[in-house]
Amino acid sequence: MTAFSADRVPTLLRDELAVVTGQPASVFTDDALLGDVGVDSLALIEVLMSVRDQILEDMGLDADDVGEPPTLPWIETFGELVAYVRSSLPATVTDDSAR
Repeated sequence: MTAFSADRVPTLLRDELAVVTGQPASVFTDDALLGDVGVDSLALIEVLMSVRDQILEDMGLDADDVGEPPTLPWIETFGELVAYVRSSLPATVTDDSAR
């Protein structure tokens, strides 16, 4: 299994949100309201699935190896989205920001 740094999560999310919404990645700041930048519930699910697949692929894992992600809470801001994705990462992920 390959190591994955939780510090990559914001960049992965920004890049995927930019593709899905057509907005520049720079609009996705921690306090950006997702609804205000064109992210509806369907786009949010699409982004989450894509980012999860990217993370698992980078780690050399299959979705069957880690089970289902936790229930999706109400998410309004980009910062909340980052926190949710970080909280749902497999336990083997490193958090370089904690050093």
